[in-house]
Amino acid sequence: MKWLNNFNIAIEDSSKTNKPILLQFEMEGCGGCKKLYNETYTDPQVEQEMTDWFILLKLDLIKDRQIRKEYAGYWTPSLYFLDNKGKSYFNFNGFLPPEEFRVILRLGYAELMIPKGKYDEAIEIMSNKIIEFRNSVLLPKLLLQIAVAKYIKTKDKNEFKKTMKEIQATYPNSLEAKMYFQE
Repeated sequence: MKWLNNFNIAIEDSSKTNKPILLQFEMEGCGGCKKLYNETYTDPQVEQEMTDWFILLKLDLIKDRQIRKEYAGYWTPSLYFLDNKGKSYFNFNGFLPPEEFRVILRLGYAELMIPKGKYDEAIEIMSNKIIEFRNSVLLPKLLLQIAVAKYIKTKDKNEFKKTMKEIQATYPNSLEAKMYFQE
């Protein structure tokens, strides 16, 4: 994977390509970073999705202090999902294996697109290969975000309620199941 290590170049590339930026903070001796490179980034699907969907930017948590301060970064590895102006819409701290990492990529991408009114794009990315995440602990969150994007787009309250009831029935102990209430 081609990682940039210059924030300004990443902003320029993002503006030219209309791809958001995936910023990863790391530092020397970071065990979670090593696991990402050895276990997660070696997965062909992770690599494909990262390079297709994002401009990849890698910065050092210690050396790139000024940028770290802007994002209140404090842990490695940490991922920030940025637009082409450098505004962060979502972040995640820590290592994840490939399956869960791919869900985080989808959630981060959606968090960038939904506020911009790009609901179809967010829904498409989140729904992409969703069957592969049937065993992921993050699937209820992904299903909820898809339902939220669809609801904001269509205002179809019944469809949203149906999805939330399915999440409650299938994943009753998930945080997402506990979030739902009936009026």
